[in-house]
Amino acid sequence: MATSDPRSTPPYVRLAKSRQGLLAELQRRGARGGVIGPHRAMVTGRLTPWRITSMVLVPLALSAGVVWLLGPLSDVWTQLVTLLQPRLGLAGAVSRETLHVAGGLSVAVPYLTTVARLPVATDYWVVGSICVVAVLVSLLLPQRFLPLAYFLRFAVLLQLTAFLNFTLRPDSFPYDLPRYLQSLFQIGCAVLVLVPLVLGFTYFPFDIALWRKVGLAAMTVAHLAVLIPLLALVHAFLIVRLSLVVMPALFFLWGVIPLLFSFIALYGWAMSWPDVPPRVSLEARRA
Repeated sequence: MATSDPRSTPPYVRLAKSRQGLLAELQRRGARGGVIGPHRAMVTGRLTPWRITSMVLVPLALSAGVVWLLGPLSDVWTQLVTLLQPRLGLAGAVSRETLHVAGGLSVAVPYLTTVARLPVATDYWVVGSICVVAVLVSLLLPQRFLPLAYFLRFAVLLQLTAFLNFTLRPDSFPYDLPRYLQSLFQIGCAVLVLVPLVLGFTYFPFDIALWRKVGLAAMTVAHLAVLIPLLALVHAFLIVRLSLVVMPALFFLWGVIPLLFSFIALYGWAMSWPDVPPRVSLEARRA
């Protein structure tokens, strides 16, 4: 009968004094025996005066910079909307609504004066068919896509409530497309200003180089600054083509949520950045 070679047994197995100790040791080991360290997000650090200062003053300065840049940014948004409007076949004109922000500053956010119609029978058939397809897809998805299946079913349920509202009281819907687009841009401005402040309490406390923290804030603001006008134009295109019946579902599922998911995705990616600059790690490996 063959016996295992004691030399092939990992040291931490031989040194375990009890079964419970061995199980505890195995729980912190990977498939190859390496120690799995706790993720940075689960580790508490010491709040030094410098770190507390960077958590407060740097995000405030970054948010103030975003507020100051909202004016030029709104001009870029207006040019982008003006450029893409005819390519999307959207009627009306590009207008601007003044939004007053802190410090006496004001931002003229763009919007379209395009009129969206109330739903007709064709719109119910088209949107209803899309809902049926979404339900069928949610039932056929593999088990690993269960969150997507639940999302599709919730979207269909939300759209059914819009069908019910427009069927019973079609003239009671209080929103039109221009005001809806104004709201999207105004919410987008608020999100841009809040990004550095939220990062100040969720990312800046960790042991990461300050330039990386500032870089993440700038990267997130830049990404959202591009996403906001494109998202608004997609909403306008779909609402004009499919009528106001799709506006509630678009707002609740594809209004603020894509902005939040973009923030979370970039935050999660940044949490995987190394604690030390890459050049230091390379020098350490060479040593």
